[in-house]
Amino acid sequence: MPKSEKKNIECSLALAGVFQSAALVRDLARTGQAEAAAFDTSIQSIYQIEARNVEQVYGGTICGLRLGLQELVNLLGQAKMTHDRELSRYLIGLMHLERKLIRAPEIKKNLSRRIKHAISQANYFSSSPQLIINSLADIYVTTLGALPFRLHVVGQGKYLAHAETVSKIRAALLAGVRSAVLWRQLGGSRWQLFLMRHKLMGIGEKLLTTLNTH
Repeated sequence: MPKSEKKNIECSLALAGVFQSAALVRDLARTGQAEAAAFDTSIQSIYQIEARNVEQVYGGTICGLRLGLQELVNLLGQAKMTHDRELSRYLIGLMHLERKLIRAPEIKKNLSRRIKHAISQANYFSSSPQLIINSLADIYVTTLGALPFRLHVVGQGKYLAHAETVSKIRAALLAGVRSAVLWRQLGGSRWQLFLMRHKLMGIGEKLLTTLNTH
């Protein structure tokens, strides 16, 4: 596989990671529920700070990014990307948070330290998934939540008033910024998202076809 093609695929996977987190936030806020496999993949990506490649960030396979790839293809296939306004807003918001984070070295340093600590505690809390989610949610609030930009989540009040759901939303947002950082490291940018959307959509469709034939 040519290096340029491999890089485009890696960029698409990282972008699908951002889409997936945005979709998880949308679904949790609307219904209080999220696709379990997608949520687990996104949450686990936060811990993969020494992954050898992009696939390893998402569990070593693209299967866990099915939701993100589907949302990517659906949204980028729209002429004005208005297929899902909430998804678009969360997507752009996550990318904006990533930019703010890069410009705040102390917060970035603190975030890195907190994630490393969470990794060291992961096995200890393995028997209580909600404690892991709560820990990640707290990391989001105390680091990204301190940035001069707040991503406003809208949805059903009864779900947004539920502590466990709010923690899942915050953990999903943290995962989204992690994927946005990866997307940027691979050469992605907001202008590229719009100018290259047809190419990105085509790669997403091919990856989904691969998933559906295995």
